[in-house]
Parts: sequence; structure tokens; C-alpha cells
Amino acid sequence: MKKKLFALFILTSFVLSSTCHGAESSPVRIIVVDSYHPAYQWSQDVSQGLCDALLAFGYFDNQEQIEAFKSKNYAESSKLVLSRFWMDTKRKASKEEQFNTAKEFTEFIKRFKPDMILLGDDNAVNYIGNQFLDTGIPIVFWGVNHTPMKYGLVDSIEKPGHNVTGVYQKTYYKESLELLKKIVPHVKTFAVLSDDTTTGRIHNKAIEHLDRKGNLPIKLAGVVATNDYEVWKQKALALQKNVDAFFIASSNGLKDTKGKVVSNGEVAKWYLKNITIPEATGFRYRVEPGWLCAADDSGYNQGYEAVSIAHDILAMGFQPASYPPRTPKRGPLMVNKERAKMLGIILTKKMGIEEYIEEASALKDSVVIPHAKKKILVVDSYHREFDWSISVTEGLNTGMLELKFFDNERQVEDFNRNDFVETSRFVIKKLWLNSKRQSSEGEMEANSLQFYEQAQEFKPDLVFLNDDNAAKFLGPKFLDSPIPVVINGINNTPVKYGLVDSKEKPGHNITGVYQSGYFLESFDLLQRIAPGIKSFAILSDGSTTARNYTKAIEHLVQKKSLSLNLIETVVTRDYATWQTRALELQNKTDAFFLSHFASFQDKAGNNVSTGEVIKWYMANITIPETVGPGFSIEKGFLCVVLDSGYNQGYEAAHVAFDILVNGLAPATYKPLTPERGPQIANRKRAEILGIILTDEMGIERIYETSLLD
Repeated sequence: MKKKLFALFILTSFVLSSTCHGAESSPVRIIVVDSYHPAYQWSQDVSQGLCDALLAFGYFDNQEQIEAFKSKNYAESSKLVLSRFWMDTKRKASKEEQFNTAKEFTEFIKRFKPDMILLGDDNAVNYIGNQFLDTGIPIVFWGVNHTPMKYGLVDSIEKPGHNVTGVYQKTYYKESLELLKKIVPHVKTFAVLSDDTTTGRIHNKAIEHLDRKGNLPIKLAGVVATNDYEVWKQKALALQKNVDAFFIASSNGLKDTKGKVVSNGEVAKWYLKNITIPEATGFRYRVEPGWLCAADDSGYNQGYEAVSIAHDILAMGFQPASYPPRTPKRGPLMVNKERAKMLGIILTKKMGIEEYIEEASALKDSVVIPHAKKKILVVDSYHREFDWSISVTEGLNTGMLELKFFDNERQVEDFNRNDFVETSRFVIKKLWLNSKRQSSEGEMEANSLQFYEQAQEFKPDLVFLNDDNAAKFLGPKFLDSPIPVVINGINNTPVKYGLVDSKEKPGHNITGVYQSGYFLESFDLLQRIAPGIKSFAILSDGSTTARNYTKAIEHLVQKKSLSLNLIETVVTRDYATWQTRALELQNKTDAFFLSHFASFQDKAGNNVSTGEVIKWYMANITIPETVGPGFSIEKGFLCVVLDSGYNQGYEAAHVAFDILVNGLAPATYKPLTPERGPQIANRKRAEILGIILTDEMGIERIYETSLLD
């Protein structure tokens, strides 16, 4: 009875507000969880549909509220409190990452106390939906591929049976291929090109099912399903000689040799320049970059229909348990004219084309940057020769080149050489805090004050703070200023310096990328390589990084997450003392963890290079080790699960792009941690220790040389 009265009251407020001016209802609280990320074109199409429907049904008061929601993922109107979160599962593709993200979001949803939950696409529906199944909160989904029953949230299309209903994707494979056949009548066979993501596998299975039933106009000759971009390209080049056409099922999960996701625009650009047979796909957002044709399974329609159903439940009193899920009408039959011209195809009215895309956007400059030049200041905690900083710099520069912060490779080289460059769109400046060498609190604070004064003169539109010391000493000086700040390389948690309120809601002008630290995984690898070890000691140089790593290891020991006994922790910046203690301890323990070793000083007070430390260690220490800094494995230490500096910098560039170009607000942009790097080992070090590396150890990359060569 209460639910019916509430529904009637909402109906009165929203539908009959012009004739009723009595007591006003409280705003409806809705939370949106999207499976993907803001820059993903499908999600942008869905978002537009959601927003247009919320305005049409009276939940938004005006266009300004829509723009606020798009930029901040949060908006309030007279009738609505709306919050949105992004699971980012195209880039965080492992089940563990998705589970952990869902766990965090579930707790926030409970605290938010929504009147309704909107879930976008399969991963959000699967991971979040099951947490709220059969609760009192109605759930409306969109973008579920092929059938709404597969995650156990809906009993049947006719009678859902629970608190969940929504909109699912039919995806018009047959219709897309029929359009292709009309455009290119001679095609008789095709192959599917796909990544190996959840979405890709769903599309592949559906196409294979239709082919087995004989429901497709041309014959399926094979399926390519891989997340390896290089393999994907090789397969496409080889297959185009054996089939008449391709169907592009999914490419969002393709990754390059460094493990980074390759953008759809980059994939399409390569494809259009190298593949000479025609192709179909199922979506507008693939035809717009340049793929030939599709019967569009519209993301816009998915979003709009989801709000329509939500309105029926909130304002009209319908119950999800008896509200059949539905699929929207298909979008237009569409063709890219530039791709057709490239393939020598003459388009005619008889082909039944309903919409033309004039250009292949992937062949243009796909990144749109504001015309006014913006200033970017990069502050690195360390020095340019430091291996970690070299890796971070490479990732940051690669990301900025891809995103058109740099115009060309020459500008990257100039920036690396001069710490300054002016491009067609940006002025970029870099400063080095040099905190491995000038490592006292007083020195770092003095240098930070000097850098802050330089920043005030430079007047940056965005600041990168690379690693802990830059964040610790400069971050507070920029906190709550109008200047957005992107951090990266922060050890363990982004919250610790008071720059970010929480991972879920940063709350200020600062967000970015942090290092989760794969210490447990590194010790697991060490024990697979050297199964006999039962104890270990920590060797530390006492730097900020070392302290962070050491605390993390000691915490794991206290929680009994490590199966090894910690014998002792050595913390000193005196190189001679460190050497003496290492020699003594190797007779008392089975292994070492070297938390950090870049801040040692000799008797004269000079900094000792990491190369010198590694050479001495390899020549004198006869027990195995894992380390904090992964770059040292290439030089001779035994093993680690890599926490990649390259990935830190690369992701930071994308965060900056989302803020400067896409207009996202740091205060609501969740800090992220990249995927772990490979499990790596050094064969030379293993040979010194009498260890034979085998495939069974799970090592993903082996270095064959060391500094002793």
C-alpha cells in the first residue's frame, strides 16, 4: 500500500505538476553504474539517451543540469539526485579487478540509499545487480547482450519475477550482414574479428549460433578472438586473402606489447589503411570511425528506453517483477561513404541505406583539443637518470603523444632534452625535485617552495606530480586551488597525504594514479622460484619510497598474509653499514626483500648509483631476493611482479586528457591503479644462485643479461 501511495505521489509531482501545488515530494535518488569509462563511445551514446529521457520525463529541469552531470557524474534538480560511477572494465578487464570494483561500488550504493539503481551493460549488471537482487530497491538495466536471463536476475522475459527489469541488446548481426550483401553482392564468406572480452565472446557465440542455424546470408569461415593487438593484426592480414569480408564484433580489449589498451580509433585507422575487403559491424560508433556498414544497435536508444522504464516504475507504479524486459527498435541501416569509396563501391538507393556517414573519422585527427594553448607543468620527484623516472616519463610521453598533447616524435625528443616544449596546442614544462639525492625533509621542502613559486609564474592549467615526494611536498600547496592536479606513482594508497578524501570520491582538485604494489604476488613468485625459503629480511635505504614499501610488507606480515617469517628490517642510508648488515644477515635468513636502494651515500656523503649497488650485491650475496623497484630485474636482481612505471605515466596522461579535454572534474574522478605488469626474472642471477628457471614457475618475462656481463 505504501509503495502504491508513493508511486501515486511521484506521478502527481512529475506528470501533473502544473495542476498540483500542494506538498512537494523529496527528490528521487538514482544511482547509475556504467560498465565502461567516460571516453568510450558506446557509453557516450547511452549517456546522451539517458540525459535526453531524464529531461523529457521531467527529472532534469534544464540543459545545464545535463552538462553538470556529464562533467561531474553528479547532478541535482528539483526532482532528482543523480550520481554515476564507471567500472572501467574495458581497461580493468580481469575478474579480480572487476570484483573489487563492484565491492567498492556496492558499499557506496548502500550509503547513498537510492530509490532506484540503473546498471549499464553486462559487467555492471552481473557484478552489481546480484548484490541487490530481491532487495527493496528497483533495478533497471540496459545494454545486456542477447538475453536478460543469463545472470540470474530475471526468470523470463514474460515474467521477470524479481526487482530487476530493463533493456537488452538484440544486436542486428543478420541485418548488418544482409546490408553488406546488398552493398557488395559477390561476398559469400566472412570471418569475425574480435577481442577476447566479455562483450567480444558474447558477440562471437551469437554469430556462431546464427551460422549453425543457417540464418546468415553469407557463410562464417572463422573467428579471431584475442586481446593481443599484434596477433589480431597478423590474423586480419592473413585472413583477408581467404575470405570475402569481415564482421567487426569487438575491438575494445585489444592491448599492445606493453599491455596498454589500444583505442578504437587507432585500431580503425590501422584497419582502414591495411585491409582491402569490405566489413560489417553492429554499431554506429564503429561506422563513424570508418568501418563500412551496420544495422545500428543504438546505444542512445538503450539509454532512453531504460529511463522510460524507470519512469514507469517510479511514477506510474509498475513493478519490475511483472514488467517484461524489452529491446528497442533497431537504429538505421548505415554506411560510411569514405570507406565505400576506398573499396571502390558505388552506393545506390536500391541498397536500402537509411543513413550515410560522410567521413572516416579515424583517418582524421581523432582527438579534438581546445584551440587556446594550455600550460602543463610536470614535477618529477626524482632525477632524469633514475630508472623509475625514465619509465614513468616514457609512459607519460607516449600517452601525451597519442592524445595529441605532442604533435610529433620530434617534440617528445625536444621535451626530454630541454624539459620544455611548445606544441601547437600546449606549452609543457618539467621540473625535477631530485629527492633521491637531496633527500632531507628540509631540502625537499625548500625545493618545493621554489618550484611552487615557479608554478605561480608559469600559471599552469594542469599539474602532474610524479611520485610520493612531489605529491607530499607540492600537493598541499595546490590543494583546493583552481588548478587540476594529476598524481601518479603514489605508493599503496592515494589518500595518505590528505589530497584525496577517498578512492570513491576524491573531493578536491586532485586525482590520478597510484601504485597498489604487488608484494604478495612477488613473494609468491619468489617461492615458486626458490621453494625452500622460509624466512626473509628487509634491506632498505630509508627513503620515502623505501618506507612506504617496508610498511606495506610489515603490514602483510602482521596480517599473516605472507607465509614467510620476517627476521629483521635494516634501514640505513649509510652504504657501508648496509653492506655490512646484508653480509651478516644472509647467514641468518633465507631471502631478502630490497625495498629500495637509490638513496645510499658513501663515506664522503656522495650518492651511490643503483648500478654500483646492484653489482656489489650480485657479487657478494648468495641468497635469493625480490625487490620493490621492478626496473632492477633487468640489471640483475632475481624476480618481481612488475608495478610498471610506464603504466603509471601512461594512465596519468589519460586522466589529464579526461580533465582538460573531456571536462571531467578531479573531485569526482576516482583515482585508479593500472593492471599489474608481468612476472619477471633474471636468468643470470638465477644461475649465480644455482636455480634453473622453468615454465612451471609462471614467469612471463626472463632477462638474460645483468650488470656483471
